[in-house]
Amino acid sequence: SDNLTAETPGIFSDTDRERQHELNSTSGNDRQLNITTNMTSIQSNCLYPPHGLLGGRKGEHMDEVFVVTGGGSGIGCAVAEALPKEATVIITGRTLAKLQHTADALNAQGHHAIPLTCDVSNRTEVHSLAQRSAELGQVTKVIHAAGISGSMADAEKIIRINALGTVYVNQEFYKVMDGGVIVDVASNSGYMLPSAMLPRRAYPLALTNEDAFVKRLVRRASLMHNKDVDPQMAYMISKNFARWYAAGCAFKYMRRRGIRVLSVSPGYVETPMTEKEKGKATDILLSYSGPGRGAKPEELAFLIVSIADERCGYLMGTDVLCDAGCVNAGYGLTVATNEKKHPSADGLW
Repeated sequence: SDNLTAETPGIFSDTDRERQHELNSTSGNDRQLNITTNMTSIQSNCLYPPHGLLGGRKGEHMDEVFVVTGGGSGIGCAVAEALPKEATVIITGRTLAKLQHTADALNAQGHHAIPLTCDVSNRTEVHSLAQRSAELGQVTKVIHAAGISGSMADAEKIIRINALGTVYVNQEFYKVMDGGVIVDVASNSGYMLPSAMLPRRAYPLALTNEDAFVKRLVRRASLMHNKDVDPQMAYMISKNFARWYAAGCAFKYMRRRGIRVLSVSPGYVETPMTEKEKGKATDILLSYSGPGRGAKPEELAFLIVSIADERCGYLMGTDVLCDAGCVNAGYGLTVATNEKKHPSADGLW
């Protein structure tokens, strides 16, 4: 439109408007050349594509779409509730009935929530989720909170859901986003293994040979030759990988598509999933937390929604450890397996 700059306040500079005035006084081939030059200048001056300028129906702004994997309960549900109500919020999980119940509760509060089933360990399903999300509007926030604990499955399934699931979510949403943010939820468990026990050399295989990647990580999780411990080891390795992968995506995703990527590593969070796992190990863990308790889902949700806000535009490529000081107080693998070990009341002072 000849009047594009005049009708779109906040996107164009005074220099752009001066060029538009010059454009209106020309005609013919010179006019077409100026149009091309002007739009090239506008696009080159935008770090992020202007909201609604790319994609969508002609002449209309696209609605914002937020996606929360694992949104049926726990941290994901709390995040969906804390997100702005103006946008469409897609919550995903494996059980439609649970998702529908959560969506109904969110919609009763004024949200526009849509439940969609998705197994994040299945790339085809994640691809379909990303495509469907993009059809509903401009995807600007993806919170990847789906995952399972070390007591919910065997080592291989844990690796496929927690590790490869992170790869699939990031890669498939990268294809449909122009700007925005992806937050991958990892865990403070990813900090607990000594470096020598982490199969980091195998991590890049996730991008070239998924079967070999899974085999290498499962083999390392079996290091202690204890079937009861293997899943817990797999969980710690999978969450360390998720943190590694999110950091590795940050530079490329920002430079190529203006997408911020970062991760969050919560400590013990009081959710229906963790409630089933309470025991001596939990007591030891919480003895290393500053307040001596687990986090509430709402506390993690506030953190995640805050760092996903566009005003945190310089925050990317890092992990936010939110575990009430457990890791830095000395909690790790050797502590978790030793009931006699307790934190110093005076800390490291």
